[in-house]
Amino acid sequence: REPAACALDGAPILDWDATKDTLSEINILVNTTIRSDSDMACYGLEELWTFPEKGWGDCEDFALLKRRELVEMGLPSAAFTMAIVHHEVRLFPHAVLVAETTAGSFVLDQLHDDVLCWDALPYRWERRERPDGRWVRYALP
Repeated sequence: REPAACALDGAPILDWDATKDTLSEINILVNTTIRSDSDMACYGLEELWTFPEKGWGDCEDFALLKRRELVEMGLPSAAFTMAIVHHEVRLFPHAVLVAETTAGSFVLDQLHDDVLCWDALPYRWERRERPDGRWVRYALP
């Protein structure tokens, strides 16, 4: 529905020191202003990737909004990719936004206000969007 929101342009890596505060601010802002609810409750659909325009959404809606906000602030969209993970403790699938930085891959997640390194989270990584817009699937044990 919004092809421009899917375009990944610009540098694929952010300077961590120059952007870490901005990443944190946007992560907290979206986490505290959007209400978490399922697509079924919000739209009557099993799955719908969209922006949480009405003030609610599920995990991928949070991630999409975070990317849009960061890009509107002038950061390159190619540095922000979506990822599908499985929570290893709570046992559910989940979507997050990953920021590729000079200090590593950091996750903006609706379940955590802190922006954390990808390996600090209890997730099994299933697939991740590449800067060219394609998706790579990780081999699961």
